[in-house]
Amino acid sequence: MDFYVLKKQQKLIAIPADAQNCKQYINSGYLYIDKVAACNEENALATLQAKNNKAFKFTLAMVILALPVVYAGWYSLG
Repeated sequence: MDFYVLKKQQKLIAIPADAQNCKQYINSGYLYIDKVAACNEENALATLQAKNNKAFKFTLAMVILALPVVYAGWYSLG
């Protein structure tokens, strides 16, 4: 089952993926974050957190891998 994850201030909620229902939440001040597949609302929020953590770890790994290249380039030019 698909869920829309919405945010209002610092509170995240997951609602079943229904476009009309989502529009009502957006009109009441919620922001659309993402659409995730899960079996219930709690798992939908956990899936979103896992997706965000995975993206952060990937970006951090790329930065760490690039540091030796930048370091070598800096001292080869100097």
